Amino acid sequence: MTIEQEAPRIIVVDDSDDDFLLIKRQLTKTWHTAIVRHAHSEETLRTTLDDIEPDLVICDYSMPQLTHERAIEMVQTLRPETPMILLSGLANDALGVQAMHEGVRDYVEKSKPERLIPAVRREIHTHRLRREKLLLEQAHRRAVYFDSATGFLNRQGLVKTLSGLSTNSGEDNDLCLLSVNVSRNQARRPEVDPRIRRNMLEKIVERIRDTFKQDIICRWSDNVLVVLTNKLDWSADQTLIADTLCEFEANLNRVFTVDNIAVRPNMRLGLARPGVHGQHAAELVTHAQSVAHVIESRGLELLNVLDAEIHDLAKRRKTIELGLAKGIESNELVLDFQPIEDLRTGRICGLEALVRWTHPELGRIMPSEFIGVAEDSGLIDALGDWVIESSSKKVLELHQQGHKLWCAVNCSAGQLLNPEFPAKAQQTIRNAGLDPKWIEFEVTESAAIDDMARTVDALNKLKAQGSQIAMDDFGTGYASLNYLRQLPVDVLKIDKSFVMDLLEDKNSHMIVKAVIDLAHALGLIVHAEGIETAEQRESLIQMGCDRLQGYWFSRPMDMDSLKNWLNKATLD
Repeated sequence: MTIEQEAPRIIVVDDSDDDFLLIKRQLTKTWHTAIVRHAHSEETLRTTLDDIEPDLVICDYSMPQLTHERAIEMVQTLRPETPMILLSGLANDALGVQAMHEGVRDYVEKSKPERLIPAVRREIHTHRLRREKLLLEQAHRRAVYFDSATGFLNRQGLVKTLSGLSTNSGEDNDLCLLSVNVSRNQARRPEVDPRIRRNMLEKIVERIRDTFKQDIICRWSDNVLVVLTNKLDWSADQTLIADTLCEFEANLNRVFTVDNIAVRPNMRLGLARPGVHGQHAAELVTHAQSVAHVIESRGLELLNVLDAEIHDLAKRRKTIELGLAKGIESNELVLDFQPIEDLRTGRICGLEALVRWTHPELGRIMPSEFIGVAEDSGLIDALGDWVIESSSKKVLELHQQGHKLWCAVNCSAGQLLNPEFPAKAQQTIRNAGLDPKWIEFEVTESAAIDDMARTVDALNKLKAQGSQIAMDDFGTGYASLNYLRQLPVDVLKIDKSFVMDLLEDKNSHMIVKAVIDLAHALGLIVHAEGIETAEQRESLIQMGCDRLQGYWFSRPMDMDSLKNWLNKATLD
């Protein structure tokens, strides 16, 4: 239906029933389905304006109970975009000009009824064009500034909103930005199937809306939402503020039901104050996320969120994130290698590549600190590519010197879920001049089951090119015999936490022995980590362990030290 064809909605304000009927007859003769409503008093005009969204209001100039000035005022207040035509029996151009100044669109004399319909047609057409333009602008605004899946603001929307708010630094500014980090591991449990995962976003959105009523909410990324709130009184005692934040987080993490299964969410809050921890959206969100990560990684409670030390550590994390991309490109990263012993021969059989980073300002940074940053910032692919390429080149270098060793490299969940990873990894190894059989890929339990189907596919593709697959840190994550059955692994690495108490704790000894027997029954190689004493090594040999890694055999070392160590071992 075109603008012209759509039935108009018109309110006629006139104290005379006869005049109303005459006007209505004119209108319905032109538009047979027109909706024409009569208002004869202030009360009926208000009711009618509430009932319908009119395309036009036709108002009599002279009425004893309701003046035209009051009618104009009401329309401009209740339906400000609606045009008005003033109708009068007084043939006076001065009155018409005055009425136009008061806000009406046209003035029609009752003695010239032939002018009414053309004026109505023009004003309705103009009004509808204006309304359609407004709707298109609103739709465009929603597409540009809002997330279609949740209805929340998107990144651009948050940037625009923050730019329009006061972000003065100082203690009198109550505006606060909260990041809500939704755990990527939220649905990893076996009973949570893919169908339930798809329904979780809806439940999480509902919970966030319920917790932060009347606040501004943004979907910053797939697993990060942002809340702008002024509900925290920064002049109050910090304990009260921290308690309020804890209440927010507790409410977010109440159990909800998805398809008749009870699921406990895992959402973590971070905090940043505009003007204190940054000025722009990206700065503030990064700081708030860093606060959440620092609290979680250090096992702290949200009650600590206002501690200055937390925010200092968050700034350090932000510095690491900003410097990591440059560090990868500028060769600030180096590899150390830890030798692995074959317990059948007592000689070295392979290596594990361990990435190290010396930051120009922060100094030596350990992987435990920057690997998580790489995953959260999307740099894990670039970092993983660098490790695979560098490891391959170093292994080839050792081969050329007569040391035929394989090397293990770690895979993150992000890498495994990238469909291009297997082919790219194998091509990188071959480009370095090495056969892929000399590179072993290690994957943790938690990373492996992030998306089981895609993980199995990626590992099978790596195996098809000749690489071996090792499950790292077995027993510390989501240990399940079912996972061992599904995953195409060749090597099972027993975590050092079990080896550490091997001699003192009977249960640890029994667990390690059971794992070794199970792995052998499945045709897997067993690799133990964290061996620090000869007694631990001897106990593992007695239990049938195949490979050993730890300080008892060798500490990690740089390439030059490794070559010297290997040459000495060869002479011995």
